Amino acid sequence: MSSILVFCRDCGKQVPSSETQDQLCLDCRVRRSMAELRDEHARLWRKRERYRSHNGSNVAQISRQIARVEDRMASRIREMVSNERRAGELLQRELEAARGQRYTIKGV
Repeated sequence: MSSILVFCRDCGKQVPSSETQDQLCLDCRVRRSMAELRDEHARLWRKRERYRSHNGSNVAQISRQIARVEDRMASRIREMVSNERRAGELLQRELEAARGQRYTIKGV
């Protein structure tokens, strides 16, 4: 049985109705669920750079915290996506987005 194509209410992309939830495609659901972790990743990255520029001794500890955030991102994506290859692609995309967000300062 084929599914009906519907539009994602966030990005407007046409996707099969079987892949949508709350009228959102998988990409948008993953992006929304990663927002908090991307922010934390960027915050820790900036913190590590500050410590590194001042010859801080706990740069390695902050690097481990960044790795733990990346692990949490991976596990959250694996919970949402059953296909391992697709989960890997989404993880790479989210990590690239997190890395791109590192030097973006949010306004108050």
